[in-house]
Amino acid sequence: MSTIEIIIIAIVEAMDCFAVAISTGLCKSGIKRSRAVLQAVSFGVFQGGMTLLGFFLGSFAERWFNAVGTPIACAILCILGARMIWGAIKGGEATVSCAHLSLMNILLLSIATSIDAFAVGISFAFLNANMFFATSAIALASFAMGVIGFEIGRHASKRFKTKIPEIIAGIILIAIGVKMFV
Repeated sequence: MSTIEIIIIAIVEAMDCFAVAISTGLCKSGIKRSRAVLQAVSFGVFQGGMTLLGFFLGSFAERWFNAVGTPIACAILCILGARMIWGAIKGGEATVSCAHLSLMNILLLSIATSIDAFAVGISFAFLNANMFFATSAIALASFAMGVIGFEIGRHASKRFKTKIPEIIAGIILIAIGVKMFV
């Protein structure tokens, strides 16, 4: 497997992280940058870790993980997205939790966005890919897309004087979850 192919796969793998980071950046309640960086680091660790896990577990786990993992990831993203929409419409506690971007939310989003990295790791096992380079590229791309996506979302949310960005952020999370399921 060539270096260019691995880099392209890394960027494609990081696109879910990018979309989720945009949605958290759209929460205009004032998420601290340290939490956004923690989210980006978590994205990188989980994406790289799931790629390695897929590589080591191989085809045995693929059948089980596709049957169980995808619906779980879909449910996590849809629940978090619905909670974000509900918080924007109703106000109150959900908006506050969005502002703080809790560690639990970061972990759930990281797990949900890294499910497909597991399948990529399985395919790498059969393609004799350089796993050190592949894992590093996927982790780095996920981190970078997490930071870039958050900044884009944060700047976009400053332009709105309504709760529309939070509603859009929730819709993005639900759409990613449904896309994974379909």
